Amino acid sequence: MGVFPLGVLGCCLLFLPVLTLPSDPTLNDDVLGLIVFKADLRDPEDRLGSWNEDDDSPCGWVGVKCDPRTKRVAELALDGFSLSGRIGRGLLRLQSLQTLSLSRNNFSGGFSPELSRLASLRVVDLSENDLSGQIPEGFFAQCRSLRSVSLAGNRLSGEIPPSIGACSTLAALNLSSNQLMGALPSGMWLLNGLRSLDISFNNLSGEVPAGIDKLYNLRTITFRGTSCRGASLRTLEAWHC
Repeated sequence: MGVFPLGVLGCCLLFLPVLTLPSDPTLNDDVLGLIVFKADLRDPEDRLGSWNEDDDSPCGWVGVKCDPRTKRVAELALDGFSLSGRIGRGLLRLQSLQTLSLSRNNFSGGFSPELSRLASLRVVDLSENDLSGQIPEGFFAQCRSLRSVSLAGNRLSGEIPPSIGACSTLAALNLSSNQLMGALPSGMWLLNGLRSLDISFNNLSGEVPAGIDKLYNLRTITFRGTSCRGASLRTLEAWHC
């Protein structure tokens, strides 16, 4: 009976796990996330026809841009694609996403507050859709790196979340043309990096929080079509109420 050399056997066992590992599991994770996101959509013009779950990478798909260094999805831009349905949780798999732009579609319902927990996410544009309900409290409360948020032109209702003051990285915020109501949260004046603010054409009312005139980085601010009032308004040259 032959004896198998132990040295050869050891080498085989040493390299066996390496041979069975997938070559790049992160790419598959991005593919899976986008395919799950697509499954929640209606795409009457087949604009996402290039999205194939059998692909190893989504970097060649319509609307998708990847970081050339890491090959991870960095931008998803599907503006004006005539898409409808819900903004599903598949996007939460895109751990390197920096820009999410889904404007001028027909997305309905709400959106996950966990979107803002994506560590690299800088820009969120969900404007001109059919989103409804309240802005999730957790969206601003767990904000990590957001710089620009536009939820304009939807049917969002309720109050602006008090937690907005926790999103200290914000430089641009557009909540205009919704059905938001109530008073402005006092935490808004904590957004020291804010350069652009538009909450016009909502059902907002009440006193403007004291201290909002201390937002020295503000360049544009628009409150037209609201019932807000307060002494702070007179100190802001571009403020229209």
